[in-house]
Amino acid sequence: MSSLISKTIKYDPKKDKLITLACGCFWGTEHMFRKYLNDRIVDCKVGYANGAESKKDSAHGVSYKMVCGGDTDFAEVLQVSYNPKIVTLKELTDFFFRIHDPTTSNSQGPDQGTQYRSGLFAHSDADLKELTQIKAEWQPKWGNKIATLVEPIKNFYDAEEYHQLYLDKNPQGYACPTHYLRDI
Repeated sequence: MSSLISKTIKYDPKKDKLITLACGCFWGTEHMFRKYLNDRIVDCKVGYANGAESKKDSAHGVSYKMVCGGDTDFAEVLQVSYNPKIVTLKELTDFFFRIHDPTTSNSQGPDQGTQYRSGLFAHSDADLKELTQIKAEWQPKWGNKIATLVEPIKNFYDAEEYHQLYLDKNPQGYACPTHYLRDI
């Protein structure tokens, strides 16, 4: 069954908000957010979002193998739960634009395919409006070539457990070369 929220993320709707981010391989995205913002966010989970529901397995949802097959339109994403009194949507989005190359369409470094697209998936109309504005503010910093999609979250499936905290469990594991903190 499709959801908009991770089944395992720590999230209190009375005080927390959500943002779902796509910026290439989710291992590196999660690693960057935990490395630099772990003390400011509530939680984060890797998963798959905004894909074709008709392409999922009715018994098991969405899997890494299916998404890597390239015909599901699901993006590898990081869903972040945060308290806006501690860190703002703008701060999280500014960080997002600094840790990957948002000018490439459907790729990050050597990783190619729609699952590696750059995207900001909003969980409310107000957030959608703010994300659109923040993207516009970042355009000049990236030569007015940002390809990041900004759209409402349509669906979310948790990635398999072995993908959660992948680079913590596998310190020598693959990390996309475009995932680093830029001074922009």
